[in-house]
Amino acid sequence: MFKKYPCTMQHDASDCAAAAISTVLLVYKQEMSLMKIREVIGTDLYGTSVKGIVDGLEKLKFQVKAVRAEMKDITDDMTYPAIAQIHTTEGLNHFVVIQKVRHGIFYVSDPAKGNIKLKREEIQKLYTGVLIMMIPTSEFEKMKYKDKGMFDLFCALILPQKRLLLTIILASFVLSIIGILSSTFSKVLMDEIIPYQLKNKLYIFLLAYGLVVLSQNLLSAFKQQIVLFLSRKVDIPLLMGYYNHIIHLPYEFFASRRVGDIITRFQDALTIKDIFTTVSVSLILDIVLSLITGVILFHLNSSLFLILIVMIVVNVILIYVFKKPYKKLNYEQMESNAILNSHLIESMQNIETVKSQNDEMQQIHKLENRFVSLLKLGYKEGTLQNVQGVISSFINSLGGLVFMAIGAMFIIDGKMSIGDLLVFQTLSQYFTEPIQSLVSLQLTFQEANIAMTRLNELMSLDREDEHREELIDDIDLLGDICFENVQFSYGSRPPVIKNFNLTIPSGKRVALVGESGAGKSTIAKLLLKFMDVKEGKVTISGCNVHDIDEAYLRRNIAYIPQNIELFTGTIIDNLKIGNPEAKYEEIMTACQLAGASSFIEKLPNRYGAFIEEGGSNLSGGEKQRLAIARAILSKSQVFIFDEATSHLDSFSERKIHDLLFKKIKNTTTLIIAHRLSTIVNCDLICFVENGRIIEQGTHDELIAMNGQYAKMISLQNMTMLKVNKTVINEEEINYG
Repeated sequence: MFKKYPCTMQHDASDCAAAAISTVLLVYKQEMSLMKIREVIGTDLYGTSVKGIVDGLEKLKFQVKAVRAEMKDITDDMTYPAIAQIHTTEGLNHFVVIQKVRHGIFYVSDPAKGNIKLKREEIQKLYTGVLIMMIPTSEFEKMKYKDKGMFDLFCALILPQKRLLLTIILASFVLSIIGILSSTFSKVLMDEIIPYQLKNKLYIFLLAYGLVVLSQNLLSAFKQQIVLFLSRKVDIPLLMGYYNHIIHLPYEFFASRRVGDIITRFQDALTIKDIFTTVSVSLILDIVLSLITGVILFHLNSSLFLILIVMIVVNVILIYVFKKPYKKLNYEQMESNAILNSHLIESMQNIETVKSQNDEMQQIHKLENRFVSLLKLGYKEGTLQNVQGVISSFINSLGGLVFMAIGAMFIIDGKMSIGDLLVFQTLSQYFTEPIQSLVSLQLTFQEANIAMTRLNELMSLDREDEHREELIDDIDLLGDICFENVQFSYGSRPPVIKNFNLTIPSGKRVALVGESGAGKSTIAKLLLKFMDVKEGKVTISGCNVHDIDEAYLRRNIAYIPQNIELFTGTIIDNLKIGNPEAKYEEIMTACQLAGASSFIEKLPNRYGAFIEEGGSNLSGGEKQRLAIARAILSKSQVFIFDEATSHLDSFSERKIHDLLFKKIKNTTTLIIAHRLSTIVNCDLICFVENGRIIEQGTHDELIAMNGQYAKMISLQNMTMLKVNKTVINEEEINYG
């Protein structure tokens, strides 16, 4: 291990490239969150390509060169840091930073392991031959970007509650003063009442002491109630602020992150809330009061006070020694917990596949492995806490023994009374307790600090509505829709849309057909501004989609995807999502057009029928009908049907299309489908292959071309003939 160079740790396996670039930035005294770097280099759930790293470093103002270099060519005198691609023991590609090479020893910052030293022959076994070298350009300068720290967030959340904060501080201060004054009771009892057997004064003393104890307990209960109230006040802006930010992040963010990771970061917000509301306020005041009592103790007996100082210094050193191991373990635990959550969510969401493939035991085995990994980390943390606790307890016990021994010597020598020693011992608690609290709360602070870092990574990402005031929100979307030389790729992967050109005339019905993976759904998402084009532009009514407000755009474009998501609640709740003001009569009409009223009328409570999570109590076809009805209720200017009737039988599909297109006959419509019945009457049909339109025209024109579209239709017709032939044969057998 070596500590000279910075090393950013990865959150999961897909983060290694982002963590490597973060390490490089730190070498050059720059700072950027992993989430921001992921955006820059195009990281997705599969990780990052070498091209993505090169392009990202160039955006960050580096001069970059990716080369294939043999290990013998990597010498001491090369420019470092450099990023190398290696294979992990599991056979996965992984990126590490070579900080320097000296006499055959490679100083490597590994995002998965930290800073390590490897001999040339050791790294040779892992090295793939890919090396990325970089140096800052003249445009490279220190970024102003920096995450908010714990103190910044503390001020933002706590300071608006100044009145409650002052009440808590005042109550704590009064409690502490009462505690300090009550410490003198022991001196009075031991030095003035018991030696002289003053029974009358003893009764008065006990009454006074009882009143003080009662006051302490009542005031303590009042203070705790105010802390709980403050906690509730902090919960709303912190937790809802996080959710509000997350829900407004771009679609691409959710496409490149695991749900479990996002949910775990919500738990991070709870960790931060706990440290703010239950620890911080009291701790700040306790530290101030420890200084006050420190002054008093010093004047009472400087020798005994010196013993307390030594104990505190040793405890502070102990905190510092254990800081790094705790940080590493906390970090690993949070990431392990995120992976565990992701697997739980994934296995529950895909339970139909698990059951149909008889995969229960494999899923249990995977979960067990992840759970055991988390338990091992918890065991390590518990062991670390135990070791620290034993050392701290030994130090405090030894210090207490020395304290009592020297105190006893002072009493024997007549330098102080028993009462003086008891007062000093009582007051010393107000001095040492904050430091002991720091030791016991070290883990909590460490968790909160890591949680703050993880939370800031998400909060630093730009929301979709970041610059909403600069965007257009009053344009008529009834004009032509144009795709001009559009190119798009997911993350750093090769383009899925290449030189795509298409004009959808206003009020016309256009269909995109082609094999799965050709890029048809991506075209729809680009129109909805779920993602931004890499090259070219998409316009509506002559206005670039990039310049149109997302909320306005999606409010006026009805999108019905193949996989319909429904929310827990009633049918009517789900139908009104796009138009909360929809009237009951409008809802019934929309459901009739979508063919949904027939099954809704058979349900208990009809439109008030309850939908389970994800619409699990409805069939695929029923969910699609509800989605179409919801789209009709939105009264949009543009409709996109992305395999929106794929779960319906041909007869129902044709019937719905006939009714629906009469209703929206003057509305611009984009249809993505395969079935002949849904596309044959379109004004324009485009055959998409590898992200390009290779054929376009009406149904008859494309059939006449005898190209890819004609082949697709021919295959469909052959399938239909086989189905019809089977039906006839069955009739002959049954009735012949």
